[in-house]
Amino acid sequence: MNVVSYLPSQQFSVTVVSVVAAGGLIIGAQYVTRPAGSAELLAAAPAQPAGDWRENLDEVQATAPGLPPVPDQNAVNKLLEAAKSSNITTSVARSLFINLSAAGAQGMGSDIPTQEKLIADASSQISLNAKTSYAAADLSVAAQTAATMRAWGNGVIKTFNNHPKANAAGALLAVGKATDYADASALAELAAISAAYAALAADLAQVPVPPTMAPLHLQLINDLSRMSDAAAEMKKSLDDPLRGLSGLQTFQTAGTEAARVLTTLAEQLRKGGILFSKDEPGAAWSVFVSP
Repeated sequence: MNVVSYLPSQQFSVTVVSVVAAGGLIIGAQYVTRPAGSAELLAAAPAQPAGDWRENLDEVQATAPGLPPVPDQNAVNKLLEAAKSSNITTSVARSLFINLSAAGAQGMGSDIPTQEKLIADASSQISLNAKTSYAAADLSVAAQTAATMRAWGNGVIKTFNNHPKANAAGALLAVGKATDYADASALAELAAISAAYAALAADLAQVPVPPTMAPLHLQLINDLSRMSDAAAEMKKSLDDPLRGLSGLQTFQTAGTEAARVLTTLAEQLRKGGILFSKDEPGAAWSVFVSP
């Protein structure tokens, strides 16, 4: 039996020796470059000076940077006043920045109550007040008879017919065209629409109204007056978007309310037995009465 045939070949022996030698080099490198253990680090650390740990904490706190001082409220108010301008969009943006900066200096700004207050402050600048409003003393009151009810019904519809430019669809179309195509010229029509609504409200105040119709008649006039003011604000939709948007919302709200009042008035005429022939202006009241 040839024992040599059972021994590993020379090539295999060389490979094994090479692997073992490489492993030794790797282990040696890890030992030389390994970081010092925690025990060794503690042993090498310098001894802490004796004393109360609270004294060292006071020293650290004394050298730490402090929080910025809380802004003076008078200064904030002056900045807010200076931020106001005829452009509501600009004023709101400036006010939000000032208020948010002041809140941030106090460590606030991201909490819900502070954000709600900032939004409320901004919204208060956007609300638009009616420039013209009517009171009961401005109405022309008539006697309460069937004849005056009929005359009033015809007079109201005739007054509406005399102001065709008091048209809600035309106003909304103008704003839509201006905002969709950035076409400022489309807003020019709103001046005539605003004037038409103002004239309509003023003329309706001159129509003699029976006492039972007077409260709703007055509300209708003030709704139309608000639509006049709102149409004028809508004219600024491109230059002052927040003012234009507020005007649009007021215009739609007042228009919806005016339609509701007209429906109620039409029902009052029907219940009172006031019927109009088709050749009378008052025949248009049938549009507001449910079939």
